[in-house]
Formats: sequence, C-alpha cells, structure tokens
Amino acid sequence: MPSERNRAATVIAREGDRVRIEHAGKQLTVPLRGFPPGFELRPGTRVIVVDEPSGPVARPLVRAVRATISPDLVQKRARINVAERQIDIQPGTVVEEPPSPVDNPAVEEYVLWIVERADREATDQVIAALRRR
Repeated sequence: MPSERNRAATVIAREGDRVRIEHAGKQLTVPLRGFPPGFELRPGTRVIVVDEPSGPVARPLVRAVRATISPDLVQKRARINVAERQIDIQPGTVVEEPPSPVDNPAVEEYVLWIVERADREATDQVIAALRRR
C-alpha cells in the first residue's frame, strides 16, 4: 500500500507527465498521479509525495470549499471569485453536475476541490467541482 512521506512538496516546473518539485530541501523529478487529463499544474502548487512500489510520485494536495455560484460559470470554466479569492476553473477541471431540482437555476451550491498553493497571493486552481444535491 502507498504511504505518504513526511511533507508536502512545492512544484517548481511541470515536465510532461513528470514534475520537478522541492521536497525536504531537495529537488526531485517524479511522475504525476491523480491529476485529470489536461489539468495545467502551475509552479507554486503543492503536492503530496507518495511512495509507491514503482517509486515516489506526486499526487494532488487539495482542500474542499463550498461555494454558491452560477452553473454557467462552472460550465464555461471561468475565473471566478469565491470568499474574496480568485479561482480558475480550467478545461482540465473535472465537473460533476447531477440533475438540479430546479430548471436552469441562477446559482447552485458546489463543493470545489482546490489545489493547495505555497503562495497565498496566487489564483487558486479547481481540480474538481461537484454540484451539491
């Protein structure tokens, strides 16, 4: 079974399906796992380094935020403001939209899974969005 290392790591650069990270004061290049296809991982993003049988890999480090937003903005993959923070819903974001009890609601409650960042001033990235039922 995979196990976490002691700390999160900070992304320095993405290199195809691998990522160069700073972990425990050292730079490593490891494979990415658990990110959706097309997700644009930015420098400054934090990941968890997990030891798998094939060696260490970088997996998403996320936090969940509830937000009431327009389903249109989610579908358009727009930059929006949530709790006074700018967040990007990008083409690679996974979106689950169970049917709404109301036809064409103006706003809906979502759970947004946001990738952690080392720099709190940067725009957050949504890796997944789930409309609440």
